[in-house]
Amino acid sequence: MRREEFETARKRLVERRQELAGIIQRGDARIAQIRSEREIEFGDESQSEQEQTRIAQVDEAEAAELARVDAAIARIAEGSYGTCADCAEPIEPRRLLASPYAILCASCAGAGAAKP
Repeated sequence: MRREEFETARKRLVERRQELAGIIQRGDARIAQIRSEREIEFGDESQSEQEQTRIAQVDEAEAAELARVDAAIARIAEGSYGTCADCAEPIEPRRLLASPYAILCASCAGAGAAKP
């Protein structure tokens, strides 16, 4: 990858990191709001718990993606970004464009999916 491609990838990752942090923060705030509501009618309590569970599940998925984004940003800083973790060959720029936190080239990712 060229230096400008690394910089573009880093910018995209930093922007996505900010988006994810905002989503998680809003989800946490919504859960806190739900929990702080004092007068919940009997039927609404179950619905409130379901909403909290849905928000928490979204937060978990966003937190997992945030960890992948942070790891990619760290790989850029250390100079290993864009190199397959299995075969040490360059990861295709198209793949990194589609999934900027990819750690495997398409060949290794496909081989891993084929393993039992």
